[in-house]
Amino acid sequence: MSKIGLSAAALTLAVALYPLSAMAQDAGAPARDWPTWGYDGARTGWNRSETSLTPKNVSRLALLWNTAVSTPPTDVAMATLTSPVVMEGADTPQGKKNLLFTIGADSSLFAIDADSGKILWQKAYPNSEKPQRAANVNCSNTEQATPTLDKARGIVFFNTGDGMLHGLAAGTGDEKLAPIAMVAPFSRNWSLNFIDNVVYTAAGRGCGNGAPAQGTLPAGVEPGNVTAVDVSDLSHPQLSRFYTSHERPAGPWGRGGPVAGPKGVYVQTADGPWDPASGVFGNAVVAVMPKAFGLADAYTHTNNGYLNGRDLDFGSGSPVIFPLGNRTLLATGGKEGVITILDANSLGGPDHNKPVFKSARFGNDEQTYFGRGIWGGLSTFLNAAGERILLVPMWGPEAKDAPKFPLQNSEAPHGSVMAFKIAAGGDTITLDPFWISRDLWLPDSVAVANGVVYAVQTAEQALQHPDNPEGHGAALAGVHRLTEEELSKFRSTPVTQMTLFALDADSGKMLYSSKTLLPNFTHFTQPVVALGKVFLVDHNAHVYAFGLK
Repeated sequence: MSKIGLSAAALTLAVALYPLSAMAQDAGAPARDWPTWGYDGARTGWNRSETSLTPKNVSRLALLWNTAVSTPPTDVAMATLTSPVVMEGADTPQGKKNLLFTIGADSSLFAIDADSGKILWQKAYPNSEKPQRAANVNCSNTEQATPTLDKARGIVFFNTGDGMLHGLAAGTGDEKLAPIAMVAPFSRNWSLNFIDNVVYTAAGRGCGNGAPAQGTLPAGVEPGNVTAVDVSDLSHPQLSRFYTSHERPAGPWGRGGPVAGPKGVYVQTADGPWDPASGVFGNAVVAVMPKAFGLADAYTHTNNGYLNGRDLDFGSGSPVIFPLGNRTLLATGGKEGVITILDANSLGGPDHNKPVFKSARFGNDEQTYFGRGIWGGLSTFLNAAGERILLVPMWGPEAKDAPKFPLQNSEAPHGSVMAFKIAAGGDTITLDPFWISRDLWLPDSVAVANGVVYAVQTAEQALQHPDNPEGHGAALAGVHRLTEEELSKFRSTPVTQMTLFALDADSGKMLYSSKTLLPNFTHFTQPVVALGKVFLVDHNAHVYAFGLK
């Protein structure tokens, strides 16, 4: 296994110079709103200040408003709107307002009154660039990175389809940041994070127009990268970048984008070779120094050849970072259906391949690369007893030989939320099954607040190749090879009913179901819990708010 040549002294100095204060998610007064994907820089998905909704009253949730925005849904872009972010008390010409922000696939940003559902303002950013490759469901040539908020200065930061980073006054839409080219046009970059006056994103899947900084590239390929823009001086933003690969393989992807941790920001990468000497980090967790100034650390699996051979990469999941005892841990997973826990201060030890804990397989007995395994970000919280709970969205049924969950809520052949208790005993970390939810059709990342877990049954179609007889696609064997247009239509047709569920955080028991209130499907999204409401989006460009009437 290759060593990574970066001295401990150099790392210590770099992190000391650029401390990530946002990483200390349990310090200080937590936000009541939802300023970034996953709530905080560490992507815990846990709103610690939400107190209005409780396990006792959440059964009375009702649809408060449903706002359709102007972004036109298309078959090729499965994510029409990004997950929302919410700012409490933004300064507007009408006074203080609670605002929700989402950006559409057409690069239109919407500021919506979170209490009434009225669109306060919106701005469109048409992309005049010409794509170097035709759009498909994997590289849709559309914007899909969740915005992030700088609440202290009242700014919403977001990317547009031409690769530019913008910063607008939250209450008015006025330009506050001198726009800067952050990623390649038509990039497949992921949720922004705002940490210590730096905006981060990560780009993977090889989408986007070729980036000349990496030399000669095939048409329409942006190499995997983590990009940082220092926005301390809004009139002179400063960009820096770290590459995880030279072409398409080993690009970082996952809903949560960069995650704040003790060594910088952390991402996980897709299939590809592990060759640090040549700057390629496939199937890895990579820690990038603050401001993306260089490599801080990395971890890869010992079974990388197997994972690459079956396309069972990390990328479908998204990591979460949290304290436990005297350590800071990172938990993640991917298509293989295995949960990996790492020490965030030492990713895999000197050989970069030894996790703190690696679980049995909890899903994907078929070991197929679509519709099975962990898809979505992991979330975590402390329960009333002070126990650390990890929440994992699993597609498909529970693995037959997996350790059993003491609390079962029904058979779950299509997917579930799995809850685990994590404990530390000396140098030993344990991960014990706690509860498994009812059946959910392909759940995505969850949110948790005040003893309630919020999960969405996405209702999306996961079969990527319906003419491929492998795994659970066997029922469609013999179907003619689909054109890109046919495949896009197939993938963007709901399979069942999109549904919001509220689950008891101590048992997984269903406390609420939206039933037939959500007629479409959603893709690569997360419910948001803030200010006594639950917000989510769907493929038909609707934004929904649930709360107590």
